[in-house]
Amino acid sequence: MSMQADLAILERAAESRGKILRAEGDRAGERLGALVLTFDVGRVLVVSSEEGLVIEHISDPAGMPDGLAVLDDEEPWWRLLGQPLTAAWPGGVEEGVGARGLGSLMVLKLRFREESENPRVVQLEATGASIRVSLEGV
Repeated sequence: MSMQADLAILERAAESRGKILRAEGDRAGERLGALVLTFDVGRVLVVSSEEGLVIEHISDPAGMPDGLAVLDDEEPWWRLLGQPLTAAWPGGVEEGVGARGLGSLMVLKLRFREESENPRVVQLEATGASIRVSLEGV
């Protein structure tokens, strides 16, 4: 799947202002092997590969990885539950600028809440076989 197809899943969630309902990972902490984000408009799986982050839509709960733990009380997710996703873009590219011509997706930024509503930006970074999760500005 191309980076643009990967991003399109999250861009559609942002366009519809999908609210994040749950975050799940294969382990707690800032480094995860798999991350599942459940929005009121759908569910996405984020994993890290040699080529960078891979994002997939999960239409059937049976397609979720085994051994996931709920991260709702973990940083940064507890700050974001119930908030709308308002933008998704590759790191290193200005928000709202197209990512055409870029290679792999190594860093992904997700903005929750509108600019006028104290937005929070979560950064997902591919680091080998894991994903590093951080909240910008904290």
